[in-house]
Amino acid sequence: MLKVAKPNEFDLVFKLQIPYYESIIVSRDSNIPGNVFLDMTRVLKLLEENPREDYQRFRKLLQVQLVNAQNFLDVDKLCSWLQSLFSRSLNRIANCLEVDGILSQLKYRICGPAHTIFVNGDLEYSVDFVPAIRLGATQNVLLPGPLRYFNRANLTYWEAIPKPLKIQTQTSSISFRSSFYAAEREMLRDKPESCRDAIKLMKNFRDVRTNLGHLKSYYIKTLFLWKIRNEPEAYWHMPVTVILPDMFDELAHCLRHGVLPFYWDPELNMLEVLTTDQVLEMYLCVQKIPTALRGGRYGDRQKCYSRIDILRVFSHKNRKKSRVNKPKWNGIERMKSIPNVCT
Repeated sequence: MLKVAKPNEFDLVFKLQIPYYESIIVSRDSNIPGNVFLDMTRVLKLLEENPREDYQRFRKLLQVQLVNAQNFLDVDKLCSWLQSLFSRSLNRIANCLEVDGILSQLKYRICGPAHTIFVNGDLEYSVDFVPAIRLGATQNVLLPGPLRYFNRANLTYWEAIPKPLKIQTQTSSISFRSSFYAAEREMLRDKPESCRDAIKLMKNFRDVRTNLGHLKSYYIKTLFLWKIRNEPEAYWHMPVTVILPDMFDELAHCLRHGVLPFYWDPELNMLEVLTTDQVLEMYLCVQKIPTALRGGRYGDRQKCYSRIDILRVFSHKNRKKSRVNKPKWNGIERMKSIPNVCT
């Protein structure tokens, strides 16, 4: 029901499967919730015992370029190695690409764990290539409770992401962010259309409001993962006009308290990377949306909004900005229904 006319940003996770990866010794980073260490000692031993030439080359690569003196996989070293591969590959094709007679210039940069390639020409878009190291299900060391969904989907793997940390600790150079993308996808895959529509609408609302630039898509997904865990299946068969206000309530609650726990390790507060002012700005932007969606009273108007009303209002930018303390009516297509409370 919600279409993107001209998508120009794409995410692509590419898996790095290390030989004997199930022998990697995985342990929790006690200083950084949600993060793990990857000890390659056993892997190096097994590689050394294998006479295959490609395995010997990989053993040398690990020892010389990718691990530290204690055989822990190093985040910065891995990112630098990948950066060299991307740069060399782009240099080989002179940083340009021709498809169907159309020539496009390519630019490359690193942002966090992502290696981003920008395509400039008749078509302009970017692709974030995010590396993920495959690990076996039995190597999971995080809290076991939510993993019942992981097991229900019969998944045998998860990943560790080499995400550089802004806060430096004694072990931050070897600390990898755990990722359960496949399990999360399975949790959301079979949910009714109302659930999927609500996710899309919240993301689109984020995209068209200038005050929500710090609201990452993964924050929205995390809200839904917690809701799926805490609500019966019958809840998701309710219409989107019921689910959407509830989810904005959840978002406003998290922003008001400044806490959004990582689903797979609740000790990690995902909002900690933001400043108090950034969180407050987002809270002020969304705090009145649940009431508006439920047909709350603003001035002399009171109305319950239909599904199409919500889709229209959440899919357009307002031409005029309004102040937080003076809500104005959204005038899109002469529809004065849900007030815009964002600056």
